[in-house]
Amino acid sequence: MTNPAEDPAGPVTVRDIAAFRPTPEVDHMEPNGWMVVGLDTNFYATGGVRTVSGQLLGERARVRFHPAGWTWNYGDGATETTSSRGASWAALKILEFDPTATSHVYRKAGKYTIQLSVQYFAEYQYAGSPWYPVIGTLSVPANPLVATAGSADTVLVEEECTWNPSGPGC
Repeated sequence: MTNPAEDPAGPVTVRDIAAFRPTPEVDHMEPNGWMVVGLDTNFYATGGVRTVSGQLLGERARVRFHPAGWTWNYGDGATETTSSRGASWAALKILEFDPTATSHVYRKAGKYTIQLSVQYFAEYQYAGSPWYPVIGTLSVPANPLVATAGSADTVLVEEECTWNPSGPGC
C-alpha cells in the first residue's frame, strides 16, 4: 500500500466507500448442524480478498477488501475475535473434535445460533493509479448457523456386533 499522504483524493474513509460491499465470507461448522456437549466444535470461514467496482467520489474506482479479523458469537454468551478464519479438521490434518484456533466447547444441551462477523480493511484504486488505503475498517456479517448441542454415548463391545449380534454390549 502507498503512504496516505501521497493519495491524490485525500484521505478516503470507510464512510466514503459505503456503496461498496464485499461478498460476505461463508461460515461453516464441524460437525455440521450439531455439537457434542463437552467436545470441541470446529468453526471456520471460507472467502478471501474481494474487489468491487463502482463510483467513488464521482469517479470510476475499484475497492479491494482484505479480511483481517473474525468475530465469532457462539450463541451461548461466548464470543471470540481471531486473526484467522480457521480451517476444517481435514485441512488442519487433525482428528475430529480436536481443538482448533476457532473451535468452541458447549457446556449445555440446547439450540444455538452462531454468528460470524468479518472485519475488513480496504484500499481503493482509480483507473491506472496505485492502490491507496481506506481509513477505518468495515464489519460484514456472514451467514448465521443454527445447531443443536446434545450428549453422546459410546458403547464398548468385545467384538464386532455384526459378527456376533448376541455378544457383550451388542
